[in-house]
Amino acid sequence: MKKIALLFTVLWLIPAFARAFERELPISPMQSFSGLSRDVILGKRLKAVQNSIFVGLDYLPSPSVFQIEDNLPWISAHQVTCYGKGTDGLSRESFGILNPPVLYYAVMPSYNFSQTTGCSEVDYLLPYKITYDDVLNQISVYIDYTSFYQKNGSYVRIYLSDTNARDLGYHYVYADNVKNIRFAETKNISNTITPTRGFYHRGGSCGAKSGCNNYSPRQYELEFYLTNLPAEIRMKLWQAEPADFKQKEDISYRLIFD
Repeated sequence: MKKIALLFTVLWLIPAFARAFERELPISPMQSFSGLSRDVILGKRLKAVQNSIFVGLDYLPSPSVFQIEDNLPWISAHQVTCYGKGTDGLSRESFGILNPPVLYYAVMPSYNFSQTTGCSEVDYLLPYKITYDDVLNQISVYIDYTSFYQKNGSYVRIYLSDTNARDLGYHYVYADNVKNIRFAETKNISNTITPTRGFYHRGGSCGAKSGCNNYSPRQYELEFYLTNLPAEIRMKLWQAEPADFKQKEDISYRLIFD
């Protein structure tokens, strides 16, 4: 009986022991980037990295990722989800730039919900919690999809941005575990080691005559639908191209939709 009691004590302590190595990371709110200079925005990015789990990294913003131009508008989070385009208000891309640990996150597409279910911040699909496990070297990002589904009544196509991964030196990704996820394309990150390609540049999708700084390109191998909740994607990321998907990753990353 003593052995059984000891076994149950050990089993009870294991989750608490595991949690001791996992810590919650702060989440920086979006800001308005419209009209700001390139230097000011890159300064914000540098500060964000220095205050993150990547503080010891020999880091400078990648010129390949930050192809932004001075004083341009940026796509508005509210206006793109509510009306389909616009630049007034908090900038959609500011979330990724100010939160380096979010290596992959959902891009807010042109929902134009003003014509259907109305406009709400739940449409942004921004994380409500981010954690880092020091032992597993794993970032976990939690997104409230239940509220989105209750409001809009459907599982919409999700587009991912990989700009943070690419900018921080993770150039290849493979999703080795998925749950309640249906990828939109046959070739995708769950069956193919995929290079990261995201960057910021001047484009026309915001509707402004001057163009605006925004995210590109659309990457179909990163697009998927949820089929039920909770849903999850676990990704392995490497700095150099791995020999195969079984190779130990340089960092692990989880997206959890609950």
